[in-house]
Amino acid sequence: MERARGRVALGRRGVIGIAPAILGLLLVSAMASQVQAQSATEWVEAVFPERSHNFGTVAKGSVLRHNFKITNRTNREVRISGWKPMCGCTDVNLGAQAIPPGAQTTLEVVFDTTKFSGYKATGLTLYLEQPSARTIDYSLTSFIQDEIEVTPGVLDFGDLKRGGTAEKIVTLRYRGGQKNWRVIDMRHANSSLSAELQEVPRPGNDGVEYRLVARLDPNRLRNGNFRDQITLITNDEQRKTIPLSVVARVSPEVSLSPAVLNLGSVRAGQRVERTVLLRGSTPFRVMETKAVEGAIAVSGASPDTSRPLHQIKVAIETPPASNGAYHAILEIETDHPDEPPVRLTAFATVVP
Repeated sequence: MERARGRVALGRRGVIGIAPAILGLLLVSAMASQVQAQSATEWVEAVFPERSHNFGTVAKGSVLRHNFKITNRTNREVRISGWKPMCGCTDVNLGAQAIPPGAQTTLEVVFDTTKFSGYKATGLTLYLEQPSARTIDYSLTSFIQDEIEVTPGVLDFGDLKRGGTAEKIVTLRYRGGQKNWRVIDMRHANSSLSAELQEVPRPGNDGVEYRLVARLDPNRLRNGNFRDQITLITNDEQRKTIPLSVVARVSPEVSLSPAVLNLGSVRAGQRVERTVLLRGSTPFRVMETKAVEGAIAVSGASPDTSRPLHQIKVAIETPPASNGAYHAILEIETDHPDEPPVRLTAFATVVP
């Protein structure tokens, strides 16, 4: 009997001894999960730092645009598999779905206010498959003012060629109750864009109308998409500003294919060569090549003949004793009139 009690006591001590060990393992597991979750949160905050935007008070009919920057600050490729807008009023333009380490792209969200009034919230969800499968939510808000209407809702210059100036006209109407309502100023950022605002006389008390004439000089712009905004300043202290989006695309006479080289993992100090094609609408010469950033250069002699297609071999050399994201930029200047240098960007992840 005494022996039996001894065995029972020993069993209890064994159970009591095991319990702290199990509790310790559970605590370690919980702490590891917490650290992992915190690490994931930090990764998302670093790559997607801005995920909401408020347009403020806008005119009915406006087509609003906002660019969210996505910067890959990890050592792995960020890959976006798709997206889903909250409603049909929202459109999405993504610069690149595969973003190498150290690279940056732009997520442009376009919101058409034509069918809405008052407070409106919209947005989208991005779907990621790398570095891990997850979703990223973006939100947009605005207050759409019925009393102010713009037609058309965006200053869209379309595709532009160099050598001339393009012009677009927007009509703005105010039908509110303030008889002395006026636009008193307007602002925009880009010097290649100019605008004039003219008040249009209206009979009786039928509101206030303005005619805005905007001109864009493509000779002073880089090739590709152009985005700006004209902000109208009113004398209404409650709703002071009215944003008008300006968009255009400057078509290049000379283009590079590919314009971006994703080299993947490259050893420190390694030299990598790639071939790119330079195309033009008419024959042209390559006049000069220059490394703007990093160790990148044309391998061998540049072609000195005039032709519409040039095959160019490029060499990129990663710095020794380096690690992580690396990028280099090469500018190629041609003799094509009014055409700026073409840019080639190379990305790599330097590994030991």
